[in-house]
Amino acid sequence: MQQQRLRIALQKSGKLSEGSFELLNKCSFKLRASKNHYLIQSNELNTSFLLIRDDDIPGFVDSDASDIGIVGENGYFEYILENPQHNLEVVAKLKFAYCRLSIAVPQDGDIKTIADLNGKTIATSYPESLRDFLNKNNIDAKILVMHGSVELAPKIAIADAICDLVSTGATLKENALVELKVIFESEAVLIGRKNASSEIRERTQELVFRLQSVINAKDSKYIMLHIDKDQIEQLQKLLPGCESPTVLPLHGSDNKVAVHVVSKEGVFWDTIAKLKSIGASSILVLPIEKMME
Repeated sequence: MQQQRLRIALQKSGKLSEGSFELLNKCSFKLRASKNHYLIQSNELNTSFLLIRDDDIPGFVDSDASDIGIVGENGYFEYILENPQHNLEVVAKLKFAYCRLSIAVPQDGDIKTIADLNGKTIATSYPESLRDFLNKNNIDAKILVMHGSVELAPKIAIADAICDLVSTGATLKENALVELKVIFESEAVLIGRKNASSEIRERTQELVFRLQSVINAKDSKYIMLHIDKDQIEQLQKLLPGCESPTVLPLHGSDNKVAVHVVSKEGVFWDTIAKLKSIGASSILVLPIEKMME
């Protein structure tokens, strides 16, 4: 019997879409976004990609219109709060599309603490997440639902504060707003159904293995260098995330060795300068495409 395609829901356009395509293409899917395409078929893992609005992705997966999906945690939390009988779960965190859902207020206003929100109006595109936060903190505030340009609400005097996604904070600054409280941190996640069949779970784990291999390699570097044997312990202290290095004797040298090591964090110019300060030479830093553990 022919294997059914694994259906994966992705954001059609936007930052989450860009990050999803980049990650999946590093897993050999060779996807290309198109304004007129809503379905992409791939021979890799026999998959179909459904390109839809990001806030529709949880509902697609929950209703079995898609097997799994990549969505921001902010969208996932909003959906499960609105649908307490949901059947969703987070399968894997994907380490991109970082942002936070925050309450922000006018920088020269009279709201200085979350208690000052009592009796105020808060504009947001995430009413369920905001309502959950207000209830947990015993705050009685009115929620004004908006679907875009939320940061303008205090400026045009229809709300006293906002609750919105923040990435760099530049938009808040442009609108004379400051963060009062971070409700939660968000990143891209892979979601699926709790009652998915064993076949779907097995195939999802195949995909997760590929995704994690790329994620693990993202900030890791393969480093090769020459150094005196008595400096190896110091070298391990200088290299962030360094595991036990491979040490090889150098032909014609009694004391110098060649060291090969994977560093699991960024290696920058200041790190290289420190390595040189303990006598390292012939330093070669290479990117890692995939890393299996």
